[in-house]
Amino acid sequence: MTRIAIISTMQGSPWGGSEELWSAMATVALEDGHSVITSTFRWPAIAPHILQLQQRGAKLLFQPRPKPGVLGRIMSQFNISFNKLFRFQPDVLIINQGATYDPLIMKLGNLFSLLYNRSIPYIVICHRNEDSYIPSDAVRAKAIQFFENAASVLFVAEHNLRTTERQLARKLSNAQVVRNPVNLITVGAIDWPILETVNFANVARLDVVSKGQDSLFEALSGVIWQTRNWQLNLYGGGNSEYLQTLAYHYGIGDRVKFHGHVQDVRKIWSTNHCLILPSKREGTPISLVEAMLCGRPAIVTDVGGNIEWVEEALTGFIAEAPTVRSLTSTLERAWQAQSIWETMGTQAHKVALSKFDRDPGRTLLKIVLSAALQQAAPLSSESVLKN
Repeated sequence: MTRIAIISTMQGSPWGGSEELWSAMATVALEDGHSVITSTFRWPAIAPHILQLQQRGAKLLFQPRPKPGVLGRIMSQFNISFNKLFRFQPDVLIINQGATYDPLIMKLGNLFSLLYNRSIPYIVICHRNEDSYIPSDAVRAKAIQFFENAASVLFVAEHNLRTTERQLARKLSNAQVVRNPVNLITVGAIDWPILETVNFANVARLDVVSKGQDSLFEALSGVIWQTRNWQLNLYGGGNSEYLQTLAYHYGIGDRVKFHGHVQDVRKIWSTNHCLILPSKREGTPISLVEAMLCGRPAIVTDVGGNIEWVEEALTGFIAEAPTVRSLTSTLERAWQAQSIWETMGTQAHKVALSKFDRDPGRTLLKIVLSAALQQAAPLSSESVLKN
C-alpha cells in the first residue's frame, strides 16, 4: 500500500472549500488501505473533517499558526518543521494551497530544504489565484522551480491555470484541471420556490476581501432596489459584525439575513431563487456548482472558474469585473429577466450534470498513485511515524 502525506497551507480559518478535495481523496485512500498523514495548522478546535480522517486511521500533525506582524512571520520560519512528516517516509506528498503561491510567500520552515533533498514525488493543488497579482522576480523563479519539479500541478479552474502561466511566463506541461467535490447526496433539480419575495442567496464565507459581500451591499443600496421586493440570504461562517453594520449603513439591514453555515445545501435552495457570488478572487466555488445542480441560475463575477460554468443569459449573469458598477448593471439585467430564471435554472442543472465529477476524491487518488510510481525509492521498514 502507498504512504500518502498531505500538507495544507490554510491558516486563515480551521476549514474551507479549498480543503474539501484533498480530504475526499484521503477518505478514499484510507478506505482502500493506504496510509495517510496530514499536516495542518493548529486551531483551538480541530476541524470535524480532520477528526473524521483520524477516526478512519489517518495520522495527524499540527503546525503552529504564525503570529501577526513581521516578527511573527520571521519566527514561523523557525517554529514550523516538517521533520516528523518526512520521517513517515511518504511515497508521495500533496501540497494543498488556498492561493497559488502560498508556500513561496509564507514562511514554512524547512519544507523546501526537505522537499528538494528527497526523491519523494509531490503534487501541488492550486485553488485561488488573482489576475492582478504579479510575482516578484524572486518568487517567480522559485515558483517555476516548485511547479516544474512537481509530478503534477493541479488547478480547480482552467482560468487560474492560464493566469499562472501568464504570471510565470512559462508553460506548465505537467498541469491539469480537476474538480472540487460537492456537498450533495442527490443531484436532482429542486422544485422552483413559489414565493412573492425574490430570494437571493450568497453561499460563501463572510470574507469581503475574497468574497466581495461589501460590494454587493453597495450595489443593492441603489434607489431602484428600494422599491423592489427582494431579500438577500447569506449562508456562511465568519465574522458577521462588519457586514451587519454595513447592511444598515446602506439602508438594507432589514432585507439582509445572516444564517451562518448551513450544512444542508438542498434546504438552502428550496427557498432561494438565485445565487449571487460577487467574488473578488476565486478558484471554482463549490457553492456555484451546487446551486446549478439544484437547478438555480447564478449571478457571478468574472474571476476564477466562474465563467467556465456560467453562460450569460443562459445559465446566469456575469459581471465583467468585481466592482460595484459592474455588479449594479449585472443585477439589473438579472432582475429584468426574472421571467426566465426557472428555465435558466433547468439549463444550469443540465450543464452542471455534464461537467461535475461524481467522485473527485477517487479521481485525485488515481493521480496521486500514479505520481507515487514515478520515483519509487527504497523505504526503511523502521521509518514509521510513532504516536
